[in-house]
Order: sequence, then C-alpha cells, then structure tokens
Amino acid sequence: MTRVHAPPDAAARRVAFAAAILACLGWSSLYTAAKLAMREVTGLMVAFDRTAVACLVLSAIVVVRARGLRPGVAHLVATARSARWGAVELGLVNFAGTSVLAMTAQQYLPASVNGLVNNLAPLWLSIWAATTGGAARPLLLVAGSAIAAAGVGAVLLGDAVLGTGAVVLPDPTPNTWMGVAISLAGSLLIGYQNAVARRVMPGHDAIAITALGAATGSVATGIVLAAGIGGSLPAFVSVDTGTLLALAWLGTVTTAFNFTLWGFALSILPVARIANLQYMVPPLGVVVGVAVLGEPVGPGLVAGAVAILGGIILAQRGAARD
Repeated sequence: MTRVHAPPDAAARRVAFAAAILACLGWSSLYTAAKLAMREVTGLMVAFDRTAVACLVLSAIVVVRARGLRPGVAHLVATARSARWGAVELGLVNFAGTSVLAMTAQQYLPASVNGLVNNLAPLWLSIWAATTGGAARPLLLVAGSAIAAAGVGAVLLGDAVLGTGAVVLPDPTPNTWMGVAISLAGSLLIGYQNAVARRVMPGHDAIAITALGAATGSVATGIVLAAGIGGSLPAFVSVDTGTLLALAWLGTVTTAFNFTLWGFALSILPVARIANLQYMVPPLGVVVGVAVLGEPVGPGLVAGAVAILGGIILAQRGAARD
C-alpha cells in the first residue's frame, strides 16, 4: 500500500534538517574509526560489528522507552508486521549491501578514489528527482549536486592532481576499472537505500525500524563470517582495547544513531531535499582524519569545501518542494 506523505510544517522541517546534519557529522568519523579498527579486523567484520552493535543499542532503547522487555519486544514485532518486508529490505541494503560493495571496491582502489565514486549517490538521486517531477527547478538541483560532487573530488583528489599531496591516482588497469564499477554500483545502491527509507520510514518508529534493519544486516553478515569468508567471529575476542573502542564507536555513533537520524529525516522530507547534505561527509571526514590520525591536509580541502557548500545551497534551491 502506498503511503501518502502529508506536507510537513516549518518546525518539523527544521528538526528533520537538524537530524540529517547530525547524521552527516556521525558518518564523517566512519572512515577514521574503520581505519583504526581494521588494524586487527577485516572490512566484513567491521560491517558485522556495526550492524550487531546497532541492533543491540537500538533494541535496548526501544525496551527502555516501552518500560519493559515484553512491551519493547511487542513494539518491535508490531513494527516488523506493519513495515512487512520494508525493514528487511532496509537491512540488506543499508547494513549489508552498501558496506560489502564499499569494502570490496577498497581492495582495488585508493580510499580517495573509492570515496569519491561511492559518494555520488546524491547526484543520482538529484537526477532521479529532476526527471520524475520531484524538484521545483530540476536543472538547478542537478547543477548544484554536480558542483558539490566536483567539490568532493577536489577534497579527495585535488592534492593528487596538483601534485601537492600524498594521494596517488591509480593506473587505469583492469582491476582499477573493476574497482570503479563496484564502487559505482555501491553509490547507486546508496541512492536506492534512500528511496527505500523514504518509502518505509513514514508512519513508523525510526528507532525500531533501524533496529530491525540492523538485525537483518547482522544476520546476513554473520552467516558469511561464520562460513569463514572475509574474517571470522572468534577473531573479535583477541582484539586490543583501542580496537574495541573503535568498534564500539562504529556500531553506535556511525551506525545506530546516524542511520536512525537519517531515517527520521527521510520520514519527514523528500529525498531530494536532504540527499545532497551527504556531500558534507567527505570534507568533515578529512578534518576528523587530520585531527585524530594526523593525516596531511592541502588546498584541495578548502577549495572543495567551498564548492560543496555552494553546490548544496544551489541544490536546496532547486529542490524546494516538500
């Protein structure tokens, strides 16, 4: 059954935008925390950790809000029945599919190139909204999104192009093109994930839906790990304290809270209104990497950040339809 989205009032829109921005702040620390964790664990183990911890944390919140285990479980069951396959679809796409594709592409591409291609989802969503009548000014929406995407390229690759940074562009080998194809598929799946969330979230508890999705993702990734593919479940026992802290951060801040916040925002606003905010994640991630890991920073960050901000402003004016 198709859900009808009532136009949100001004206060609801402000809260939704705030939630989306906070979600982007959470995502900005994803790659830094993952880099710290992956000193001892694999990419698939990180994906499992994120889903399992998110499921536990959000389920606990549901139980506390319901004031008891039984009513909390009853609420989760009722939400699952209401959403039907929506929560499962979100889990497989959000917490399994996108992570697996991103980590697989990472085997063939430098992180900067993978980060650029994998962050093109807002552009695909803007084109989709423009061609389906979901934007007030379609050309402005697409142009703004494209400018912001170019800004991401400047942030991640600008110093390599200028020859002033440590990032080296890969040679165009078959493996490189395979990595680009996989990363591009990941960006398309992220775009689809936003469309699914916009369809499933309205009328549902964002925390409960995200908990159910995380449960689905943890089962999917856990089965693969149990089969001895891409890591193992027992390997979690031997990690050091620093890795445990990084894994805890990945499961809570960069998964449980930001996916819930993003899903809540999508329950109120159309995808085209907030998708381009995700372009803020790469420059914020660079800042986190500089602060935590001492990574080098060059002029590409400044130039790219300006382009991203300008592109987002143009895209917002182009979308301008709730």
